[in-house]
Amino acid sequence: MNEFTGKKLGEILAFCRVGTDTYEKGRPALVEALGEEKVADIEEKNKMHADSIVKLATAGSVIDTTLTKATATEEKLKKMRDLYVADQWDNATELMEWSGFFEGAAIVHWALMRGVAEGLNHEELLELTEEGVNWHYEMLELSEGHLDSIGQSKVA
Repeated sequence: MNEFTGKKLGEILAFCRVGTDTYEKGRPALVEALGEEKVADIEEKNKMHADSIVKLATAGSVIDTTLTKATATEEKLKKMRDLYVADQWDNATELMEWSGFFEGAAIVHWALMRGVAEGLNHEELLELTEEGVNWHYEMLELSEGHLDSIGQSKVA
């Protein structure tokens, strides 16, 4: 793996980390909106993806680059998130609205990494990135569905 690959692995690792941090900070509101089981599943998936990324970066000898880039990207994502959410951590609607931005950005970063995996003909990385892209689409649909229901309830 080269430096570009290491940096891109770091970016998707940052999405895992910020996803985890967001669910920790907004846990009560998210559990109320989505249920304990769904929140636990999301937290577990973030952890599994992060662990796989670190494993692949280590095996590809780019772990230092990956971790450095992950830290920088994580800081940027948290700043954007915290600006958007502000003091609304107890408001699932705000958190789901933020999710729309976050999941869309995650999808394109994971898709770029999928292209890297295809270019490298790296089967394990390709499998992970396909799963990551699909999962973030599912998460975007989850947010969309929740917001659709909230919107309907506000006019009744």
